[in-house]
Amino acid sequence: MRSRGGSRRARAEWAEARAGWTATLGWATTVTAWVTTLVGAGPVEPVTAQESGALPIIALERVTVSADTIQLGDRFELRLDVRLAPGGVAYLPDSIAGAGFEPFGPVRWESGDPRDDSGIRLTIVYPLIAFDVGDVALPAFELYAAARDESVRAGMVDEEAVVGRFDAFVENVSLAPSARMLAVPGRTIQVVSVLHLEDMEYGIAPRPAADVAGGNRSWPATGLAVVFACVLLGVGTASIREYAARRAMEPTPAVSPRVTALAALDELLASDLLARGRIRDFFERSSSTARRFVESMDDAWDPSWTGSELADGLARRSPVDSTPLREEIATAEVVKFGGERPEPEAAVAHAHRLREWIASRGSDA
Repeated sequence: MRSRGGSRRARAEWAEARAGWTATLGWATTVTAWVTTLVGAGPVEPVTAQESGALPIIALERVTVSADTIQLGDRFELRLDVRLAPGGVAYLPDSIAGAGFEPFGPVRWESGDPRDDSGIRLTIVYPLIAFDVGDVALPAFELYAAARDESVRAGMVDEEAVVGRFDAFVENVSLAPSARMLAVPGRTIQVVSVLHLEDMEYGIAPRPAADVAGGNRSWPATGLAVVFACVLLGVGTASIREYAARRAMEPTPAVSPRVTALAALDELLASDLLARGRIRDFFERSSSTARRFVESMDDAWDPSWTGSELADGLARRSPVDSTPLREEIATAEVVKFGGERPEPEAAVAHAHRLREWIASRGSDA
């Protein structure tokens, strides 16, 4: 059973199809008028009544429909088998339309061997689709044929083609005095509804929503789903805990004392201690950084050692000159424990000298 909205859409589609078919019928009417004028007074005679061999003859052999009964919205085909005399060219309407059906594509054709002396057999197929229920009449329409030499001169067909351009034929039919018309009889097909008889009798209603939240459910399936969810949750929790424990047990990469000392001096140089006049704090931090770096070289050296003792121990341990370290630590201790306060530029130079010495001790750290 179709809704009113569906009927309106069908009528709108039919209106568009009818407009196109009206234009096609207009072409056919024009061509028929020209052929009638060229042949003589009165209607055009059927091709079977024309004198044999005098003009290119197109003869209809068979008209079939792919199915006599189809469902609403199904596609079907109107198939024509025609015989075209040697030296003739056929002209076919691009599509056909009528009440209850419309074209589902342009016309297609296949041709036999053109060298056959009995003529060329054309199989013509019009793809259609039905959109109305009941008896649907396929209307009668016309095919046309003309001599090849006239068609080629008029530019209505390619050199080797057996089917010409229908629009060019309509415009230049006066240039083809041999043009003839072939009437194709109409056919009727039965279009049935896609609904069952009981649906049409009792009406169609949407199904109620499935009960997915209330008590009308499959409890075994629900219990199984809950068990699976609990298992997945347990497995996920255990995996996360195991991963976290494994990460906690991984050793933290050790940072060398040399890298630590260089970073501390860089931080000291970037600080604002000198800008605020805290010269003593600046030297205290530089001295502590240098001492911690030297103490890391030997477990026997500890914070109780003086700067001179550390420098002497370093000199005994390594052949590298420790004089710069001794001088810079001595300078820092004088500032820490005495009253000397160097200029900020001298303090910065002191930190840079310490940094250069520590950077050069990479193999010892």
